[in-house]
Amino acid sequence: MAADIKHLEPGKPAEPGHLILERRHQILKHSLPDGFKPERALDIGCGNCAQTAFVTRIAVRTFGVDLHPQLDSESLDSSRRIMVIRASALSLPFRDGCFDLVTAFEVMEHLPDDLSALTEANRVLRPGGWLFLTVPNKWWIFETHGGVVRGLGWIPWNRIPLVSWLPQKLHDRIARARIYTLSRARELVERAGLRIQDCGYVTAPLDVLPEGWLRKCLRRCIFNKRTTRNPLLAVNLYLTAQSSVMLSTVANSNP
Repeated sequence: MAADIKHLEPGKPAEPGHLILERRHQILKHSLPDGFKPERALDIGCGNCAQTAFVTRIAVRTFGVDLHPQLDSESLDSSRRIMVIRASALSLPFRDGCFDLVTAFEVMEHLPDDLSALTEANRVLRPGGWLFLTVPNKWWIFETHGGVVRGLGWIPWNRIPLVSWLPQKLHDRIARARIYTLSRARELVERAGLRIQDCGYVTAPLDVLPEGWLRKCLRRCIFNKRTTRNPLLAVNLYLTAQSSVMLSTVANSNP
């Protein structure tokens, strides 16, 4: 499943105030069981923690891991509700079964082995724990990560339509990140040993457009809902899954 992407690069997190943060959070809340209050949550690839801060709204204690965190826990949250740890998603520094909830927002496409990362996420989930994942949607009209073409260098494809629709092998040869169909993302999650409970398309929030009448009009008339059944209107996919691994020993101590 892991693709050999020569130009694979780290992601750029969404900035505070972007609509995509609120949309992901609302989808996460509606995808989880009513009344679910995780004691411990882990956000993989937390980056600047703008999205991680939303996870603290539903979790008692939240951890974030990233190879290049942009904020530490003290500067982010004086109440220490978020503990940020520098670590790889491919080798999480936690015991088996430590977490009730694991999230990964736009992370898997940047990792050298997305399947191994999801297998690690499953390992640190308690039996019956929940995973919430978002990844780029192949059928969104724009490639959001750009790419590198021999002789031309880097091209910001988020401004050029239909590049994301290239055949997968060709896309992966020149792209800076993976891209997923819903069937490909489902297969990946299931191969990692998780049971999918919900999945769908995240409507594009148009945060890349300048603030003004055009963005306001498009958000109000076309991109007004959090999710959509039309893949052409969706910038991301989301998947909610449950751990099905029965661990012989589940850690009771804090990770």
